[in-house]
Amino acid sequence: MTALVFVALFVVIRAVGGEGPTWQATGWMKVIEVPAEWFMQFVDGAARLVKGGSDGASLSARLGCLLLLIILFMALRRWMLMYYAHKPGAVDVKKLVASAPGIEQQLEGLTAQLRKQLSETNLYPPTALPAEAPADNFLDLLGDVDLEPKKLGTSLLRLFSRLRPKIAYTVRGVLRVRDQEPGFGITVTVTSYAIRGSRTESIWSPTWEEAIQEAGYWVMATLVPVTRAGRRPPWQGWRGQDLPPDLFAAYQQARELSQERKFDDALDRYYEALRLDPTNLYLRTQIAGIQEQLWLHLDALETYYGAILLDGQNSAQRNARTGMRSWDPRRILRRRYGWWQSGLLEARFRYAVVLGVAERTAYQWCKSDRPPCPRRAHARKEIRQALAPALAARHWRAFMGLIPPGGAEPFAWDQERRAKEWLETELGEERRRYPIVREIFQLACREEMQQLAADYPRMIRLRHPFVRAHGTLTRTSLRLNRDVWAPLRLAWAHEDAERDGMGLLENPLSWPSSAETLAHRTKRIRGPFRAARRWLSRGWRLWQDNYNAACVYAVAMNGTEGQPEDQERRALADLAVDELEGAAHADVSGVHPVTRSWLLIEDPDLEKLRQENRFIRFERETFPHAAPDRHRPERPLRPEMKAYDKRLLSGCAAVMEHTWRVRRRQLPADGHVLAQWFVGEAELWRCVDRIASDQGRNWRDRERLLQRVREIADNGLLIRCGLPSRLPELDELLDDATWDALDDVQERITSFEETFTDRLSAVSLAVAARSDGSANHHSPIRLSGQWLASVRQNGSSPDFVKQAAVHQVCSDYEMAWRALRELLDPEESATALSDALLHFHTPHGPWRALAVIRTGGPHGLRRAG
Repeated sequence: MTALVFVALFVVIRAVGGEGPTWQATGWMKVIEVPAEWFMQFVDGAARLVKGGSDGASLSARLGCLLLLIILFMALRRWMLMYYAHKPGAVDVKKLVASAPGIEQQLEGLTAQLRKQLSETNLYPPTALPAEAPADNFLDLLGDVDLEPKKLGTSLLRLFSRLRPKIAYTVRGVLRVRDQEPGFGITVTVTSYAIRGSRTESIWSPTWEEAIQEAGYWVMATLVPVTRAGRRPPWQGWRGQDLPPDLFAAYQQARELSQERKFDDALDRYYEALRLDPTNLYLRTQIAGIQEQLWLHLDALETYYGAILLDGQNSAQRNARTGMRSWDPRRILRRRYGWWQSGLLEARFRYAVVLGVAERTAYQWCKSDRPPCPRRAHARKEIRQALAPALAARHWRAFMGLIPPGGAEPFAWDQERRAKEWLETELGEERRRYPIVREIFQLACREEMQQLAADYPRMIRLRHPFVRAHGTLTRTSLRLNRDVWAPLRLAWAHEDAERDGMGLLENPLSWPSSAETLAHRTKRIRGPFRAARRWLSRGWRLWQDNYNAACVYAVAMNGTEGQPEDQERRALADLAVDELEGAAHADVSGVHPVTRSWLLIEDPDLEKLRQENRFIRFERETFPHAAPDRHRPERPLRPEMKAYDKRLLSGCAAVMEHTWRVRRRQLPADGHVLAQWFVGEAELWRCVDRIASDQGRNWRDRERLLQRVREIADNGLLIRCGLPSRLPELDELLDDATWDALDDVQERITSFEETFTDRLSAVSLAVAARSDGSANHHSPIRLSGQWLASVRQNGSSPDFVKQAAVHQVCSDYEMAWRALRELLDPEESATALSDALLHFHTPHGPWRALAVIRTGGPHGLRRAG
């Protein structure tokens, strides 16, 4: 409407100017001559409208133009209100109001906390200064604007300055208190000046801080579906709908925890968000990304596979599409460009990459189910049982024409059933031969890359200011992975399988004859217009082409193992580092496109490259570090996880040691309070036992321990003791190791890993409450159960709870948790926890327990009753 009114006003004013001398442009190009004449006629008409006397425009022309101008301003004002509501503009957070006496002193702090929480979402900046509310209607907008013709120019400028809204939304809150638990609440109201409406919600929590936090999440969940943020992942499916505040809160907390490398808590919050929104593709890819960082490649494979099934098709349609040729026009006509928008192509790409790093994925698939990690083994077994038939149904075409080991003839194109049965057998529980499974995964990866290349949109997407959500996958990167990266990894897996006599390929693949040959092949795939594409897109997204090319050269270094000369390896390393330098210098708004931890530690493609001098020099130049060190183990996550487990268990032990010290001062206590103490204590030691028995490899055990500790201790004590712990990077461990000695740093890291593994075994031996004949009578789990039974049996006695015996039990638990911290220290005794549990006081029966409570200890026992 604004555009139509503006065109009408332009035509009318130009017509008014056309009554005077005709403007003519001579000697100009025709393309410039006509617009120039129209513009000067418009200027002449505007001058006649403001000029008085006989030379001015008629009264009817002035009134008509004034009416059109008013309509234009009304439409423009409405458009700008809607634009700032959708953008959105600034959110004015008013100072909170107290509805009960005694809260006034906290108003400033709670208001600042609410503004801080809204600003940390990186979506809606609160106003820095107080701003007036937008005018309710156009007449209010006019205000003191003077429409006198002599002052019309100044008045129009003043009116134009008022067209831009100062704020888009206003947030108001009223603090409330009640006797009922939870007793701290806030009634928050969000007002929109464009939509002309408001929403109100009352939130109650145990503390003011939690109430303000939940109110902030509610405000954000209210604004996201009606603003531009609703078009971005992960909220596209909630646009125009009521977004649950719990879903937004879980996602926001998970994202912050993931950035802080607190992956256990992040996974827990992501799964909570996924429970509320199970069809959200973006949430699934975020979970799989964290699983990759934790080297849970088998878990990530299952998560990515579940994500790629969110394509809106059933199994029959998906199978029919997979059987189409790449040139089949039906691929273009059926759900193609919608996949690009939803991010499904990116999820499929990561799924293919996890299949491609088969030296890790296949190793976890084929890993033995024997102890010492029974729960992790059970999780792997469940994943295999779910994925084996799914992989066979999706990738059976990749094995047509291949001769299986021990088979008499290759698979024919009409033998779908035979191929699926063979795949399910090889991936099943009874076979699981690592060379075969690894090559199966590599063939499936190559086939998935080919399908991706066929599904990739043909349109060239350039960067422009009107498109905010671009995909992160380029066609060149996809071709590099399809034509070079996947075949290289397949050749590597085939050579290893041939050594064991289990190769699947009829025509063995070979590595490129030289680094020069591989570089020529990579350059040909990237095309002759590489410089033009980089100039058109200003380097945006092309850093991925450089990074994928570097991964190709780094993977090719695996084919140089065992060769006496290292000239080819150095040449490949130089090519890879050159590509990484190109990726590091890409224009991505001043932010390095590749995270430091992924490049230096986590990416499996770069394992061989990281040992080369050229890469180490590139690291020192690109990622300056206080104490750079090249002594990185090939599996860096193991020492990282051991250090993380040590921090977690030590922090929990410190929290509980302090808690039992505080409880000792709170005596005497009621029987039900003591019962709660012993119930919580048994559950805590049970969590410690699970972590120790699984060697800390199950993130759910770690998260459960954190949740139980949170239920007992306050947040301030957790922060003081370093909880929740963050996963340390390997460089932090190397810095600590180099502080003590400059040489044998990697050996020190390996020694710490082995020592801590033994200490976890000692913890499991001391804590486990076995159900077989070799029962551990000194287990704190069993001891907590005995004290709980004694409290419940004798809790009705009015004289049961006396301070002496319970004081001794508190001291015993405090000493046990202190001993656990000492045991986890490699410099302390490995029997500290067992020795502490040997001196733990135990009840020996209902009457005997009562006597212990009354007399104050086992040495003063007397028969009661």
